[in-house]
Order: sequence, then structure tokens, then C-alpha cells
Amino acid sequence: MKNLFLVAGFLFVTSSLFAQSVEVTPVFGYTFCDGFETYYGNYDVKGAMLYGARLDVEVADLSYFELSIRRNDPTITYWSASDNISKDYNSGVAHYMAGFLREFQVGAIKPYGVISAGTSRYWLKGDENYNKWFFSTEFGLGAKMFLSDIVGIRAQASVTTPWDFAGGGMYWGVGGGGAGGSANLTFGIPVAHWDLSAGIIIRFQN
Repeated sequence: MKNLFLVAGFLFVTSSLFAQSVEVTPVFGYTFCDGFETYYGNYDVKGAMLYGARLDVEVADLSYFELSIRRNDPTITYWSASDNISKDYNSGVAHYMAGFLREFQVGAIKPYGVISAGTSRYWLKGDENYNKWFFSTEFGLGAKMFLSDIVGIRAQASVTTPWDFAGGGMYWGVGGGGAGGSANLTFGIPVAHWDLSAGIIIRFQN
């Protein structure tokens, strides 16, 4: 994971030297998550407010290198199949991503697509032993609307999917005895995060 951050940082610094513009966007929104079933019980991952920021460096016309960080704090409801008891857990999720954003047209309104890769961190509040990291990808579509040369509005819909390559489909979750999971796939996605977000763009131009 450290190597990924170093590469992303190097690319950002070098691209910034030749950037046509740099955009900083604090973002807020809402994350919808999947529920899923295992042999031991069911997990219901609640939706939660998200917050974070995106930093975009224009490296060519309509093309940007992007760094982003987003966080939300969902509640997980776990229902145990063995004793028919449910319990709520407070958790945290953070995504650290580097990627490519491409605008589709020139003008005051700029629709775009973005693809990113990075890492997602999961933890249970109050349980220091449960702190998981996954490689993750993000795919999104959105639009920017500029009110001036400096200020604009950005809205985006995206899905972030953490992947597990450790020989099994590790499902993020907790059990009656604390943090745990279930693995029954050779290759799997723990939880898909569907984000709706918006923010105010501050643009700096050379």
C-alpha cells in the first residue's frame, strides 16, 4: 500500500509542474451499501453520509489526474442464524484513490467519466483488532458546471468496490464473537459502495 501512495504522489507532483489547471473539490453526499448473507447469518450495511475531497490536475485538454479521499461511518446490523439475535455495530470506511478523469465536451457544463484504483480501509469502532485494507476500484459518471473561471459545482454518481485476492472472497462483517467474515469464493468483492456526491470546485489556472 505504501508503494501505491508513493507512486501516486510522484505522478501528482510531476504532473502538477505542467498542469493547465488544478481543481480542489470538497465533497459531501450519501453512500448506499449492499447487504449479504453468509452461512452464519445476514449482514445489513446501512447507508451513511460521506465526506472527503478530490484533487484534479489537468494533464492534457479535458484530461485530469485525480487523487481522492472519502469516508463514511455506516452501521452494520448482524443477524445470527444460530440464535436468531441481531446486533448493531458502528464502523468506519475510508477510500484512498488515484485515477483518471476525462471530460466529454468543452463548455460551462462538462460531463465526465472517472476511473480510479487505490485502497479501502475498514474498521470497527471500539475494536482495535479489526482493521482491514483492500485493493479497490472506482467507476463514476458526473458533471461539472462552472459559474466563473474559478468556482464551479460538481455532482457525481459512482461505485467503489474493494477486492480480495487472498484466495477467498472475504466478506466484510462482524459476528457474535466480534469481527469476522466468511469466504466461499476464489475471487470476490466484499461490499459495493454506491455514492451520490456533490461539491464546490475551486479552480486554479496557469
